[in-house]
Amino acid sequence: MTFLKIILNDASSHGKSELNRLSYLDGWRGLAISFLLIEHFLPIQGLNIGRMGVDLFFVLSGMLMSNILFVKKVNLLVFYKHRISRIFPVFFIYLSIVCIASYTLKLSNEHENYLYLFSFLRSYFPVSPDIWNTGLPVGHFWSLNVEEHYYIFLSFIVFIKIFKGKEFIPLILLGIGAILLHYVYEKYPNTSSGFFQLKTEIVASHLLLSSGYFLIKHRLERFIAPWVPILTFFLGILCYSKDALSGSSWVFSPFLFAFTVNHLNITPKSVQQALSNNVLQLLGVYSYSIYLWQQPFYYYGVKFDELFPFAGLLFLFSSILMGIISFYYIENPIRRYLNNRIARPSSSSYKIRLHNN
Repeated sequence: MTFLKIILNDASSHGKSELNRLSYLDGWRGLAISFLLIEHFLPIQGLNIGRMGVDLFFVLSGMLMSNILFVKKVNLLVFYKHRISRIFPVFFIYLSIVCIASYTLKLSNEHENYLYLFSFLRSYFPVSPDIWNTGLPVGHFWSLNVEEHYYIFLSFIVFIKIFKGKEFIPLILLGIGAILLHYVYEKYPNTSSGFFQLKTEIVASHLLLSSGYFLIKHRLERFIAPWVPILTFFLGILCYSKDALSGSSWVFSPFLFAFTVNHLNITPKSVQQALSNNVLQLLGVYSYSIYLWQQPFYYYGVKFDELFPFAGLLFLFSSILMGIISFYYIENPIRRYLNNRIARPSSSSYKIRLHNN
């Protein structure tokens, strides 16, 4: 495992970040991308483990962004520069390659929606075909759309003075509102426009509730036993079972997973050590690149039918390998280049290392 530790230390040192690194949070991210990869390439019958993986990403992101903006109070300009340097370069390269292939090989007409895809609006425009039925491997962009919209929303919260010190109020209320709106759309589908299950006002409940809860968790933590976050995690997993109550994955899991990730710090050391496993940490560090580049392997290799026996296993490893290559040759070098040119604010409150998110 010494070799893995050397790689991990090198991978973890990339870029600047606004928060101290916690190895078990990288492991949480690694667990999330593992669940998604399993769903795509080695699916488990009766358990929507892929969507669960995305929701694990969401609650982690909600907690971290809340800390950055409302506790550490990182300057918005610095915040956006770091978000852009992390997300846009490899996203732009992936999107451009896919759309050029679509145009030259006549795979689809989806390349005509390049601007909607690039501006993170494809979950809304055009309404038909929806983002999961474009004929190209871009369906996974829906989660990136939600993340970007969420960042913008947090920026507005920062500027509204009435919520200063009370940001948890709109975050939690809007998180609950997203769940209620989901219920309305489920019950009265004609009130929604298009494929509502992937739209930000519905899906952002995990992000919003985790963000809001982070700001008040310190008031409750002394009353919470270390085993409780473990229990809520496993209850959250059950929400994605085909035998769970209808709607459990969007009614209960936002609360359960938000609670879990926010209280990982009080779980037994054995749990934190399990999440700090070198392999999980590495998957967490590489997760964004893996998430982007796994989609063509999934879409063309196994989504509609396996191209050949054991294709899922081969494409699983191919996705991880492609993600690692992308991390070291695209994501990390460009991010370092851009971040090294971001002036550090003079205020001592900003002189902190940034968590990889």
